[in-house]
Amino acid sequence: MSEQKKNAVGIDIGTTTVSAIVLNGEQVVQIYNVPNDSKLEVENPWEHIQSPERIFTLVEELLEDILKTYPVSSIGVTGQMHGMLQMSHKGEALSPLYTWQDTRAKDDSNACDEISRLTPHRVPAGYGLATQYHLMNKREVPEQPYYICTIMDYIIARLCGNSRPVIHITNAASWGFYSHTLKNFDLSALEKLGISEQILPLLTEKKEIVGYYKSIPVAVSIGDNQAAFMGAVTKPESTVLLNVGTGSQVSLLSEKISEGTSLIEARPYDEKCVLYSGSALCGGRAYAMLEKLFRTYAVACGLPDQPRYDVLNAFAKAGVEQGTVPKIRTTFAGTRENPAAKGSVIGLEEDNFTPEGFSAGVLYGMVRELFEMYETMPHAHIQTIVASGNGVRKNPLLQQVIETVFQLPVTLPDHTEEAAFGAAKFGREACEF
Repeated sequence: MSEQKKNAVGIDIGTTTVSAIVLNGEQVVQIYNVPNDSKLEVENPWEHIQSPERIFTLVEELLEDILKTYPVSSIGVTGQMHGMLQMSHKGEALSPLYTWQDTRAKDDSNACDEISRLTPHRVPAGYGLATQYHLMNKREVPEQPYYICTIMDYIIARLCGNSRPVIHITNAASWGFYSHTLKNFDLSALEKLGISEQILPLLTEKKEIVGYYKSIPVAVSIGDNQAAFMGAVTKPESTVLLNVGTGSQVSLLSEKISEGTSLIEARPYDEKCVLYSGSALCGGRAYAMLEKLFRTYAVACGLPDQPRYDVLNAFAKAGVEQGTVPKIRTTFAGTRENPAAKGSVIGLEEDNFTPEGFSAGVLYGMVRELFEMYETMPHAHIQTIVASGNGVRKNPLLQQVIETVFQLPVTLPDHTEEAAFGAAKFGREACEF
């Protein structure tokens, strides 16, 4: 195959954006972004659902735009890996996509508590099998035979005309009930809950092709955390990845394999390593909440209703330089370990009870939450930080705070859309096996 035709496409199905990247070797040829406008109206605050059909249309239109311009040799897909939907044996969506933000298994029932009581597993709300257990208890499942799958596995099944979805272990582990020892779901625990193996997608731990779209091989999808690590990090053996978006994550590779803890997850990565990952539910949203507070005050003073991040950043810079910063815990949306956790502010005094003090305190709080998770990971081999996501790219001061808290140098990836980049690499490698 000529070099010209070795274009690999990676697609990232995010909660708010669907992105695609065309990759030739390690060179980014083109990046595409479209809003994910598939959100469906709901009645309750714990419901977060999207239209699988609309997402399929967005992905297919992106692929068609790419194929009009570039010869493509492989397609890789990643996306929001905790969510799930139900799919018929004919490949049709029978339910909405219940996203990772959907907390009905905690807020509309005691499904998560029942899982912890009946099995050895603790599965947070928003994880696919917790959502499925809730839906079964509520009798909100299809009457006809069905499979459950991630949105990526559904999209691939649709693109390739497959009747049963295939799930990679990087996605399977994000649903709960996954065992590193078994390299499979804990089927005995699922049986106690009445969840049949028959509704699960086919499971694979391999980089493999699962079908073809217009004669182009399509790889099994991988989790967005693993894809982002592949796409952002060039020295995985000595690097920790921090991603700051709406939420935030800290991730590092280790050959020391465990089942994880209540604070961090040990996610499958490859044959030798697991990706330890800790997630903050607020992340960059904490800074956005503070911006909203300042904006609301500005509007009340008669100023235009427009973003005030320039003012917020100036306050934060002054607060960091001042040095006396209140200790703000930014767990405003709880934690995976304790959904009922609240944020807090301590160390207030006359000199830091100021906009500058609060702005800097929120930045430090966002980073400290990640650092607390990092300290529980096997991190002795880490020498540098790669920081990704718009929350970091658009805020150099946040990069400075990260270096101060972690006491490690910070670099940014050479490219954006790290998850799509990683999916493209994974898809290309699957074709080479």
